[in-house]
Amino acid sequence: MAISFLRVEGLLDAVVGHEIGADLGRSHWCGTYVHMPLIGLAIVIAIFTRTLGFPWLALLVVVAELLIVLCRCIFFYEQAFMADLVRFWYAALFLFASAYTLKEEGHVCVDVFFTNFSPRTKGFVNAFGSVVFGIALCWVGLVVGMGGKSNIINSPLLSFETTQASFGLYVKYLMTAFLAVFATSMMIQFVSYFLQAVTDIRDEPGGREHTIHAVQ
Repeated sequence: MAISFLRVEGLLDAVVGHEIGADLGRSHWCGTYVHMPLIGLAIVIAIFTRTLGFPWLALLVVVAELLIVLCRCIFFYEQAFMADLVRFWYAALFLFASAYTLKEEGHVCVDVFFTNFSPRTKGFVNAFGSVVFGIALCWVGLVVGMGGKSNIINSPLLSFETTQASFGLYVKYLMTAFLAVFATSMMIQFVSYFLQAVTDIRDEPGGREHTIHAVQ
């Protein structure tokens, strides 16, 4: 965001020099020497803090949207990175939080018959849903997206793909990586869901509480 702002305002060369300023205009260089170290730093911070940042991320999305409205409608000013930033944070919020939401039974679903099923029948329904509608779809997404260099996830990552917005954020390739994280984390959670359903079928300790809904 800072790089995009300085570039649009014509201040980037004055801050970092012409050579580095030109390098920052190339997505390969920016991704390798700016984004990757920041991602590494974020991973280190996450290892030590071990907290969920979804509420803060949701707040950032709201603040970013508010700034866009204020700047565009009141001051008639808008930066190229603003819309990219909102899309980037929206994608991170929904894709990263999906597995946690599934774990906490926060996804919206409508039960018609499931509530009245016996615990054993509920286990069969959850096991079937986890395998057919969960694990299978996540696996298909990973295979289709990462089966080769030209696939829809690998290709943008390898080419450090950017958006069409001039001087915007060079992070479109990271948004495709979000899909891989989403599919992997959801598959792990569906496997857990399946194993808990099996314990319900076998009437063993460790099953799910049957006040929750089936996998839709």
